[in-house]
Amino acid sequence: MTISETVEIESKFEVGPDTPVPTASAFAPLVADDPVVHELSATYYDTVDLSLTRHKVTLRRRTGGDDAGWHLKLPSEAGRVELRLPLDHGDDVPAEFVAAVAGLVRRRPLAPVARVDNRRHVVILRDADGTAVVEFCDDHVSTESLVAAGASADAAGDWREWEVELVDPSQPRARDHLAAVATACTSAGATTSSSSSKLARAIGPLPDPPDRGVSAVKDALREDLHRVLDHDPAARRVTMVGVHQMRVAVRGLRSTISSFAEELEAETGHTDIDLAAVLEELKVLAAVLGKVRDIQVVDHRLGELAAGYPEDVVSAVTRQRLRAELGAEERRAGARVTAALGSERYLDLIDRLHLLVELAGTGPEVTDSSDGSAPKSSTKKRRRQAEDMILRGVDRQFAKFTKARTRTERDLESLELTLAQREELTHVVRKRAKALRRNVGALRESDGLSVAPLRTACQRLHTVLGDVQDSVTARTWIRRIARRAESAGESTFGFGVLYEHERGFSERALEGFENDAATVTAAYRELSESRRAARRRKKKKSTKK
Repeated sequence: MTISETVEIESKFEVGPDTPVPTASAFAPLVADDPVVHELSATYYDTVDLSLTRHKVTLRRRTGGDDAGWHLKLPSEAGRVELRLPLDHGDDVPAEFVAAVAGLVRRRPLAPVARVDNRRHVVILRDADGTAVVEFCDDHVSTESLVAAGASADAAGDWREWEVELVDPSQPRARDHLAAVATACTSAGATTSSSSSKLARAIGPLPDPPDRGVSAVKDALREDLHRVLDHDPAARRVTMVGVHQMRVAVRGLRSTISSFAEELEAETGHTDIDLAAVLEELKVLAAVLGKVRDIQVVDHRLGELAAGYPEDVVSAVTRQRLRAELGAEERRAGARVTAALGSERYLDLIDRLHLLVELAGTGPEVTDSSDGSAPKSSTKKRRRQAEDMILRGVDRQFAKFTKARTRTERDLESLELTLAQREELTHVVRKRAKALRRNVGALRESDGLSVAPLRTACQRLHTVLGDVQDSVTARTWIRRIARRAESAGESTFGFGVLYEHERGFSERALEGFENDAATVTAAYRELSESRRAARRRKKKKSTKK
């Protein structure tokens, strides 16, 4: 069954029950149609722990209005992507939508979590040409929460809100029109909505996990896994941002597990979780995502590069072959991503990762004997232990970074290396800098710790060497595609021009490698000194007591 897809860009406003809607003149120069009233009723579906809601995904079955059907709303960089299917499935969630959110739902059932009824007054606002630009909705809403988790005492009930949405975000000045209508709403007495959606208001705020703060490793793992799943739906749709962000999140999760392997081994030793196997599965997943991501980057990179040359240098035939070859490869790589994320193997991995989060930080806890809660003294002690654990992870990753940096700089100085060999050596340093940056990212600027310089230095080195790696990948594809063009009897001059441009880019980027790497080391030493100073202050303070 064909899924229709639209991008939803809207603004929501809270209004009182008697607030008059803006007059037609308030929307000028847009012209208002006569209002149309729809009786809407929507049932929202989620897992028992509201996993979809926690990842800003909405799944509903709506009746009434012009868009009756099943709706799946997914976050995106442009707004929200709304997928629609007709009401042919009855009360069963369409299999297509279950597959689209399988990473969030896993093998758990989806059930109704809220009901939202809405008497909607719709006014279409048109430009001077009569084109529909903005839809203004005066919603009179009645909600019922069907779950206990997260529901506040006043979550369900009746309220009124205004909603303004672009009819077609691609129209010229569409966002300007939306902003003007939003201004008309606030001028009429509306305030920007404090809730992201009707569902969020129906079920109320979601509680934080009860064990947050118990363990630095648990918190880091939970945050990393949450980030992976945040981008799972977009990666399934093989969007450029979705694939890239999920790949970054998977690598971050793998780095966290590696950094705290010693602690995790002690906590999972009595279970059937094999950390080495989990790390290997994450590596495989990152590689699958990396294939399509690399193609997407190369396609965009070479497309812009080719466009900068006249056609007598990089011909139209060369550009067309680039687009065709890279487009076909991107489709093949995308199909592999879709297959991987839709497999039982992937769901098994996500299940193991959730279990790993549960087991992390399960050592003995110090509690107050009167009510079972942790006393303030133990809370402070746990916070110090958490920080010390993160710092140990930073120390481990810096040791690996230093080893890779020392070996690389020694070889760069003593050996006559080709550009490819230099790029391969520095790529190892990049990976170590990236792992170090992830660990540093878990640290807070507390107790005088100098964290920001190291975080910035790692990001700088990672970015520079990342650009080098993108150039390496681009040159690999240029050579591959040029051979095919040559076999087809086409001129390969343009490919040579592009190749030499990328080669020069990499040469220039590597010139500052040693300085950037030295900055990381200096920033780590600054962090170490701030740690020693903090310990001296604590010792001095303790002595005074």
